[in-house]
Amino acid sequence: MRVDARNRFLAACSLAGAATTAYRNPNPAEHTDGECWIDIARLGSPDAPSVLVLACSLNGDEGYCGSTIMTEWLSSGHQRDVPRDVGLIMLHAVLPTRWTARSAPAPDNTVQRSWSDAVLSAAAKRFASYTERTRKRPENEARPIEPSATDTGWMEAASDSIVNEIIEHAQNVALLEFHTGLRPRGDIVVASCHPPASEASGRLKSWFGESTETEGQAILDIFSLGFGSRLTDLSLTAAHIEFGVYTIGGILGVGARSNTTDRHADIQALFSPQSEEWHRHLSSEGARLIGQSLTGLGKA
Repeated sequence: MRVDARNRFLAACSLAGAATTAYRNPNPAEHTDGECWIDIARLGSPDAPSVLVLACSLNGDEGYCGSTIMTEWLSSGHQRDVPRDVGLIMLHAVLPTRWTARSAPAPDNTVQRSWSDAVLSAAAKRFASYTERTRKRPENEARPIEPSATDTGWMEAASDSIVNEIIEHAQNVALLEFHTGLRPRGDIVVASCHPPASEASGRLKSWFGESTETEGQAILDIFSLGFGSRLTDLSLTAAHIEFGVYTIGGILGVGARSNTTDRHADIQALFSPQSEEWHRHLSSEGARLIGQSLTGLGKA
């Protein structure tokens, strides 16, 4: 299914005239359920002053949400609606189910800390404890590697590819990352990645309406790859967009299964529904959200 999703996306890119670049995990043996690919697609003027970046979630089956939205958007011919002064970049990734991304805050999300004596004293104690633990470990002892800590250099290269194009010409960048979540199916939440009173949160409200969540600062998978670290001199507007997936029947069905493996499969299926109704929902609502972002960027 992952290969099918990638093939559908690449076919849609070809028909839409989008240029694509592929990045492949050089160590596919790390993932027993298929090779890993990230594909970057580009549309619009390469020297546009404003750029919209669309990204899939990097958390396993959640990636199908963004994959469906971008593929259907291209297949429907919406690329013809991109303003002349706006560029469009898509990051398409459908990674193995067990992949876990470490989401990160937007680069402008800085925390003001008060370096009191108590804070410094606590930090010194933690450092001393760490030093004592590492001193006791044999030099040839291998450190355990978590599944999410495998080599991500090839993924970071894909992120860098986008950044390098953006910083050459653009002044305004918008980023939408698509996710699924345990909300009622049909619910859509646009969550700002910026402080509540920031200009970026204000832009998101003007694009998507007052229902935009700005109280908390959402985190994105793509920021964990270093995306945005070199965009601090540009105007960045980033949002975490979550589509609700559950139905009452679906939740009750998961609880009714006696086999642990079956329950696990049902839970995974909640995050990547395969019904035609779900696909139509993603197609129409995804196109609406992308269109609102393009309109907002076009006025920047």
